[in-house]
Amino acid sequence: MFDGDAFPARVDRTDVRHVETLTSALRALDHEYGGGACRDACVALLNWATPLLGTGEPARVLRRLQVAVADLHNLAGWASFDLGLLESAHLHFGRAMDLARAAGNCALEANILYRMGRVHLHHELAEDALASFRRGLPVAQASGSTLAMAILHANEAWALAKMGAEKHALRQFACAEEEFHRSSREDPPPWARFFDLADLVSIGGMVHTELARTCDVRYARSAIPLLTRAIASCGADAARSQSFRLAALSMNHLVRNEAEQARDVGVRAIEVSGPIRSVRTRDRMRPLKKEAERLRGNEAADELCARLGEFMAAPRGAA
Repeated sequence: MFDGDAFPARVDRTDVRHVETLTSALRALDHEYGGGACRDACVALLNWATPLLGTGEPARVLRRLQVAVADLHNLAGWASFDLGLLESAHLHFGRAMDLARAAGNCALEANILYRMGRVHLHHELAEDALASFRRGLPVAQASGSTLAMAILHANEAWALAKMGAEKHALRQFACAEEEFHRSSREDPPPWARFFDLADLVSIGGMVHTELARTCDVRYARSAIPLLTRAIASCGADAARSQSFRLAALSMNHLVRNEAEQARDVGVRAIEVSGPIRSVRTRDRMRPLKKEAERLRGNEAADELCARLGEFMAAPRGAA
């Protein structure tokens, strides 16, 4: 991939493009196979790229290099989070933030705040997640990127739904939809290109899934078509996202006491999750198993519960 012992005496655009290209390739691996597929390579590339920041290059080259290394730290933080390495994740996100600010790149800074918020959201710290997303909003606005605004507003809606703030959640998601459609003419930076229509619709499904759990079970009915649409739009290179969506869809069928549909979708989620090197896929299964246990005695729910138990008990390397 690169020569870890060879550091150029001077840095030019070719070296920066080298970091950018490899980061893009590693991000694709993370997206398809999970953080375990790319984290070690991210760290190795950081060990090569970080010393380049001290070579005293012209301001224009230095700023682009700072952004490239910041984005690499951003990816390393995300991959660490995906593997449950929270201390490492926070360390990488902190370094990414310092470099993004030094380079004056508000769009990247907003993206880092989004990802930090997602760490909190995953660990059921909805208020902390909401605070992170809201810190990112003025930064995203300063960057001029409506896509960055859409990402933050959509996730803000998700956090609010977890908190049971029904009207606020729906309002913020409507803002996200408006901003996403306005962003169609933007050329998004590499760290934001993941957020397409399928992702927007998927988060809408997650918002309604949380509202079904915190406010009114009727939201499960509206969550199902949103998640089904996102799943149908998901490419083969987004297995981890597909796993999350299938788990959420199964959850909504369970909430509606549709055990057979829940089992069929839940088994698909398990099958998709098999080759993914991510602890988050297991974490997303826990509430699904708990909901299946609520229907204990139903043959389909019991089968799903047993399959989930086997999946979650398997050695980590098998996930």
